[in-house]
Amino acid sequence: MRAVDPAAPTAYCIARADALASFPVEHAPLQDLIPLAAGRRVVVLLSSTEVRLCSVPLPVRHASKVRQAVPFALEDQLADDVQTQHFAIGARGSDGHWPVAVIAHERLQAYLGFFTERGVRPDTMIPDLFALPVPEAHQFSLLVDGDEILVRTAAAAGFVCARDDLETCLLLADGERSRQLRVLIARDQDFDPSLLRWNTEPLHGFEHPLQAMLQHLDGRQAIDLLQGEYSTRQDWLRLWQPWRLAAGLAAAAVVLAATQHGVQAWHLGQELDALNERNQQRYREIFPQETRIVDLEAQLGQQLARLQDAPASAEFLALLGVAAEAIAAVPGLRLEALQYREASLYASMRARELQALEQLKAWFEPPRPARLEVQSANAGSEGVQIRIKLSPT
Repeated sequence: MRAVDPAAPTAYCIARADALASFPVEHAPLQDLIPLAAGRRVVVLLSSTEVRLCSVPLPVRHASKVRQAVPFALEDQLADDVQTQHFAIGARGSDGHWPVAVIAHERLQAYLGFFTERGVRPDTMIPDLFALPVPEAHQFSLLVDGDEILVRTAAAAGFVCARDDLETCLLLADGERSRQLRVLIARDQDFDPSLLRWNTEPLHGFEHPLQAMLQHLDGRQAIDLLQGEYSTRQDWLRLWQPWRLAAGLAAAAVVLAATQHGVQAWHLGQELDALNERNQQRYREIFPQETRIVDLEAQLGQQLARLQDAPASAEFLALLGVAAEAIAAVPGLRLEALQYREASLYASMRARELQALEQLKAWFEPPRPARLEVQSANAGSEGVQIRIKLSPT
């Protein structure tokens, strides 16, 4: 899909659920495809010219946390305000990097709105680069599609360029011409790969570029743009209608329960606010250059991501994360200095009383990713000076 013009000619395929190689491609105005989508799984391949692909090293394992941290990690790389962009993430790589697809909210809403305004909800929306074969380490995958060339340089990386600019773009990506180019060429495409000054492997046998894409599309290696606020909202709205009465009764029961426990909830809210304030204070103590806190978890993830760019090991980042959690769990504990050597993290901290040290030891009693060793604890007029050593378990 390259435009939201209802009259735009669009290539499409109605494939059987068990289709592996047979993908008959037809063409029709975009508006004529809407009736054909009824009752079928709808997969939209969106032009990758609308999307920026990148990756972010974040020491976080949960996708929801990554989605919160990614805008902060990428804001220096994007010309547009991150608030105007939608960030979709893929599966975490073995190197700890998270692949990210970035698209303007305005553009994604326009494409998605074309369908939803006509009563169709796409099941998935994928940048078309992910429909090229995943290249090996010594390869690039190319697809010739009219005047455009799609180039997939890695599992979650690539670019789109005009035919005339292909060699220039390839030189920027592979200046030593060391990669083999696997070039998918449909029968209706006039393209001679032998003119490229690279080692090429032409792949023919396709009637249409879309047919080549569908044969190589692997949802496990792709990034679905319909995440977060774009995931299942429309589906829930459709499901809501027949359940309005039951939901109303459930809401009444919730209101009654909330009234009965209102005072208790208010007290819990006060305690949570106080806990959040203490956590923010500890964050400022660890990162004194941070003067404004908007999203504590996301900003902490961004700080850890920046630290990963420094000459430090993965063990250091893991120990640093454990230290941050431990400090946040013990009231009155303040970090003063950190030192990393010989695969261990040494931390100097100060507390008002020795009870903080006991709480710190108790926090480490359940299995943690680090082993605690208290090297010293000296009480004085200014409180208790504590020095600990954290080692990987």
